[in-house]
Amino acid sequence: MAYEKELSRIDRDFLNETGRETLGNDVWIFDDFDSEHLRHLPMRLDMPLFALCLGGEAVISLNVAEYKIQPDTLIALMPDVILRNIEPSEDARGIFLCLSQNFAEEIMPNIHALLPVSFGARMSPVVKISEADTQCLCDFHALLWKIIRTERGRSKRQMVQNVIRAMLYKLIDIYDEQNGKVVKRSRNEEIFYSFAQLVERDYRIDRTVQHYADILCITAKHLTTVVKSVSGKSASDWITDYVVISAKVMLRSSEMTIQEIAAELNFPTQSFFGQYFKKHVGVSPKSYRLQEDY
Repeated sequence: MAYEKELSRIDRDFLNETGRETLGNDVWIFDDFDSEHLRHLPMRLDMPLFALCLGGEAVISLNVAEYKIQPDTLIALMPDVILRNIEPSEDARGIFLCLSQNFAEEIMPNIHALLPVSFGARMSPVVKISEADTQCLCDFHALLWKIIRTERGRSKRQMVQNVIRAMLYKLIDIYDEQNGKVVKRSRNEEIFYSFAQLVERDYRIDRTVQHYADILCITAKHLTTVVKSVSGKSASDWITDYVVISAKVMLRSSEMTIQEIAAELNFPTQSFFGQYFKKHVGVSPKSYRLQEDY
């Protein structure tokens, strides 16, 4: 564990170099990967990273598994995946997209909508897709690149959000198709999906693991073990994510007072909500609402 704590994160200096278009510190889009920067590996990802191989090949090591990458291969890496090594061929080429965690939450506040991508990427981070799907993702990438590079109006951020949102829905379809080729879910996977649906329904009224375990007729300990083994995150973390993301969306996208948001999320007092939010986000609800660089 001591080794893992020392793993580097994605190098923002690398992402911000010439040739990599950015939207603040939220979106990075590029179509090359200079192997010189692989000196930072291994690294633990702290943001979603999507890549699509268009030519050549590569060998990529993720967590404890190794994958061979060829054209029409989609790589979808979720936060906390450990990228251990990449060995690209000289003619390897592809397209890449990184999103900050805050930006991903901002454009897709309904976590359950992204479960097929998040779950699919954790189970199968590398998948072969059709030429038609490759072309569709390339079209999204080209449009996104053009908007980030050329647009200057106040609607630029909204345009970027909508293109990426459409791209994510395309990824959902891709993973739905992939899942259709697989034998039905295991018992643990069924428990996890049922848990996720319940959290989406009840996170405003109950933040305890016991509440969801009781509905599923299993012990809280068993639910915690199952959710961790299937998703890589604990049951309590899933519940917290729903609460925090919902709070962020309301703080940034509504005129509700902080007291009203606290009541909406079923906190006994505004003070208790403030303590909870600061514990998990690092700043108070008021400070988060006033931040301009997000």
